[in-house]
Formats: sequence, C-alpha cells, structure tokens
Amino acid sequence: MKRKFKKTLDVVVIILLPLIAMFVTCVFKTNLFISTMLFFAVPCIYLTIQNPHIFPKSFAFSFLLSFPLSLFVDALAAINGSWVIPTTIFPFKFFNVATVEVYLFGLFWVLFAVLFYEHFFYDGKRGDKTSSHIKYLTWICVVFVLYTVIGYFFNEALLHIPYFYLFCGIVLVMTPLVIFLVRHPNYMVKFATESLYFFFVMLAFEISALYTNQWIFPTTEVLGTVDFVGFKFPIEEFVIWMLCATAATLSYYEMFDDN
Repeated sequence: MKRKFKKTLDVVVIILLPLIAMFVTCVFKTNLFISTMLFFAVPCIYLTIQNPHIFPKSFAFSFLLSFPLSLFVDALAAINGSWVIPTTIFPFKFFNVATVEVYLFGLFWVLFAVLFYEHFFYDGKRGDKTSSHIKYLTWICVVFVLYTVIGYFFNEALLHIPYFYLFCGIVLVMTPLVIFLVRHPNYMVKFATESLYFFFVMLAFEISALYTNQWIFPTTEVLGTVDFVGFKFPIEEFVIWMLCATAATLSYYEMFDDN
C-alpha cells in the first residue's frame, strides 16, 4: 500500500512540475536558463532523491549523448536559422553561434528522460552496469563533433545544410527510432507512454518559450508551421522534437548503454 501511494505521489508531482514551471516562466518572464532549470533540472532532482542509485549511470549517458550532439545540432541549427536563441546570460557562445543554455537544455532533457524511464518502468532494478556498446555511441558522437570542427575552421560550406531541422529529424531521430522498434517491438508501449508525458512537457515549454521570446525559428526551410493557441512553430518542431525525440533518446539508451 505504501509503495503504491509513493508511486501515485510521484506521478502527481511529475505532472504538476511542468505546470508550475510554465506558470513561473510566463508570469515572471524568466530567461531560458531559469526555464530549463524549472522544466528539466527540478524534475531530475526530484527523481534522483526518490531513486538516487539510478543517477550516476543516467547522468554519464546523458552527458555523453547530449554534449557532443549539441555541438553539432545546436551550432548548425543556429547557423541555418532552424532554431535560434536570441539572448544569453553567458559571456560566450560555442562556435560563436550556440548559447550555453542549449547545452544545459540538452543535458537536463536527456537526463530527465532517462531518469523517468528507469524510475517509472524499472524502478532502478535493472543493474547499473554500462554496456560495452557505449563505445559505438562515443565514436558516433566523435564523428559529429569532428564534422562541426572541420566545417567551422576549414570549410564553412559544410555547416550549411538545406532543411537542417528535417535532416536532423530523419538522421538522428526517426531512423534510429524506427530501426530499434522494428527489432524490439516490445519496447513500443514503454516508449509511447513516456513520449506522451514528454509531449505534454515539451508543449508547455514551447508555449512558455515563445511567449517569453526565449527562442525563434527564423528559417523558411521547413515543411510548414503549426498554429497552436496563437503560437506558431515548425511542423518539424511538433513531430520531431515534441512527439519523437524522447523515444529516440530512449532507443539510444537501450542500444548503447543498457543491457
């Protein structure tokens, strides 16, 4: 009975936290750093307190995946105008275009997704050993970082990719997700359940960020736009990020870091 109550309380808290984050962001017009902490870091802290032994492995994976890929995705997104952070509280930008906030955003988003997955679906009981397959993810990340560095220092044309958001969605999100679920369809329910919750979180964050001008989408190279209660954003944002990116992250986790 106590265990069931604890899980019910966790569900209630994890649903309320994004609503509180949205309220604080919109009322107090917070910046992206504060909003990222509210939407993602605070739930990470809560889940870690509830299940502390799932944190070390989850954090290691989140850092390995998010930081190198952010160096590629967020830098090129800014260069191509796919997704731009107009202001930053930090005195520098990576490759002179990508703000520190987007890297923190990527880290805490992935960490939240993995902690949620371990806490609610496995209760942290699967063991904390990292799979030997993690080396393949490391090499993939290295390739994307090298591509960005080579483009920045030696051939700027490499950094300009038409329909960049769609390109990233196909290469980094949809393809690995589809391949994984075709090979392991038994994960579909878990992935869909978590994706439904994170769709709620992402949509709340999207509205909050657009309302407070935390990010913009200057490019015209999109498949179309979604108009939700007066806020417009690319279809790619809706399908790739809100609906599919969390499940794709979990597929990376299962393929490369877990057993």
